Amino acid sequence: MIKRFLTKDMLDFDAPDQVKEVIQPQGRPPETDPTLGIRPELSIEVNQKPGTPRHRLVTIGDSLSHGVQSGAIFNTDLSYPMMIAQEMGWEKHLRRPSQYGKFGGLPLNMEYVVRHLERQFGDQINWWELGSALFSIREFMDDIEDYWERGPGWQGGVGSTVAMEKGINHNLAIYGWNLKDIISKDADTLRKEIQAPTDHLLRQIVEKASEHAGLRVLDSARDSQGKALTPV
Repeated sequence: MIKRFLTKDMLDFDAPDQVKEVIQPQGRPPETDPTLGIRPELSIEVNQKPGTPRHRLVTIGDSLSHGVQSGAIFNTDLSYPMMIAQEMGWEKHLRRPSQYGKFGGLPLNMEYVVRHLERQFGDQINWWELGSALFSIREFMDDIEDYWERGPGWQGGVGSTVAMEKGINHNLAIYGWNLKDIISKDADTLRKEIQAPTDHLLRQIVEKASEHAGLRVLDSARDSQGKALTPV
């Protein structure tokens, strides 16, 4: 690590003195004591156990933990659990759902919509192009809906087209879920909730989008007999 020296421009002179006394030019070493020294007797017991914990990080939550980006569950590699795993040096072992790449994820990635319009109309839309732009958005959303409800994103009810990873995901967060959902829903109940979709002329939004997204989190969460498990 490159040694850095504290300079005056790093200090906020309005900060309290007790803060200035502990400011360092580089981050402190990672904590290796899981109890943070709060219970020394427990710390000794834990640290004397051989080996490395099998599951160093498990997360349960909603969209923020799941990996929301531009209004959609999309790039889960940028979710905060993944960032924590990277700081722990454990990102290669963190199992997380990652099958949301087509069309920018679920339910609707606004950045993808804007980029779609930009490719067709440039960085500005003239007033006489508004009708065409609205029709283009409708067509784009129809493609997204068809992909998830009738196309490769669903495949007639058999789940994701991407093979599920072996083992239960460590990131078990699902957008839109509350505590009741976490303790009561599993992959099998999600499949039952996803009914035969309707191809509405104007309402071009993926039906049961949260259930589709959740299925990609929980489909590998099963016991040795294949019974579906809830996140907890």
